[in-house]
Amino acid sequence: MKKRMFLIMVLLGGLIMMSLAGCGENKNSREWIENKVSEVSRVYPTENLFDLFKQFPKGFNITQTFYKDSLRTVVSLDGDEESQTIKGKIETMQISTDPYKEEVKEHVDVEYKDGEFIFSSNEVAEKIWDYKGFLFQKLSLNRDVLSQMKLEKFQYYSNRNVFEIYYFSDDSTINNFLNSKGEHILSISGSESYNNTKGYRLNVNIAFKDNPNDGMSEIVSSWIDDRNSVSN
Repeated sequence: MKKRMFLIMVLLGGLIMMSLAGCGENKNSREWIENKVSEVSRVYPTENLFDLFKQFPKGFNITQTFYKDSLRTVVSLDGDEESQTIKGKIETMQISTDPYKEEVKEHVDVEYKDGEFIFSSNEVAEKIWDYKGFLFQKLSLNRDVLSQMKLEKFQYYSNRNVFEIYYFSDDSTINNFLNSKGEHILSISGSESYNNTKGYRLNVNIAFKDNPNDGMSEIVSSWIDDRNSVSN
């Protein structure tokens, strides 16, 4: 009986210590959130898309979206583990509201091979995807870079386990990529529960400071998410 009581007390003590340790972790802080988003350095930079297989050997999805008024240009590529190929599609969509509707205006298939993007129609690709690449192929992001950026705001949403952080940036790499000038708002967001259970998934978003509804986002996921997969 005494032995059983002793074991119960040890167990309760351990649970209390774990609870206290959890309470001491301030998730709604710049330090904690930057520690999470610094994982972005696994992708930024990655010039050769096939190097992503080294980080995510079971496959990955890349989704790049450009926002301009009611138009969206979405690039979605799947890195397939079995075939070791990177294929996908590019679509331009017209977005309507009330009710919400997405209408595909242009479509082209794309494959990344031997360091180049190969399109089913070069004419359509030239028309709808000027950039011919991803920001993460050029931009470096890591803990040191982020800590030196001018912070705008950060937030941890405990009800959804979602974290996000915003910076002001006049980075020349971003400006050159977007063919723009001046300051942008760079944000990185993710889900703690998603990253803990399914692996890597971070969203890097660039918004124009004078028109925050226009900009771009890049999401890299360490597995082929049904929401983004080109097989849908």
